[in-house]
Amino acid sequence: MKKLLLWIMAGVAVLTITAGVAKAASVMGPFSTTATVIDRCRVVGVNDMAFGSYDPTAANPADAAGSFAFRCPKGANYNLYISGARVMTSASTGDNLGFDLYTDTARSSEWPGASVGVTGTSSSNSPVLMNVYGRVPAGQNAVSAPDYAKTVIVTVEW
Repeated sequence: MKKLLLWIMAGVAVLTITAGVAKAASVMGPFSTTATVIDRCRVVGVNDMAFGSYDPTAANPADAAGSFAFRCPKGANYNLYISGARVMTSASTGDNLGFDLYTDTARSSEWPGASVGVTGTSSSNSPVLMNVYGRVPAGQNAVSAPDYAKTVIVTVEW
């Protein structure tokens, strides 16, 4: 009887020890992930253009520069516009002061006011910086002091 009891106790011990091993089975199943990249461009920053002091009696134009930054998804084809009349108006006198916008520092390639100025394809999702160069032509003799301002609109089309 003692031998039988020892055998039963040994069997229980073996079953207890191997019970954890018996649970080591596993099963796998698919777990899907999805995302949709939004097809949208956006203007992310603007550095305004300030011509400073302009002397209408001088022979030299007033030059200035500004910039804007935009982001598009990688591979997006974009068109850039800067629309609006190229005339600043004095709030106090109503006089107009003309100016031009350019895509280059030499101010030889004018940025059109009603059509596409620059086209391209985004090579990454990083911001793209576009410099804009401005000039108030010399000799505008129908202007009086003091201040002139104009807001033009930057558009990114994709």
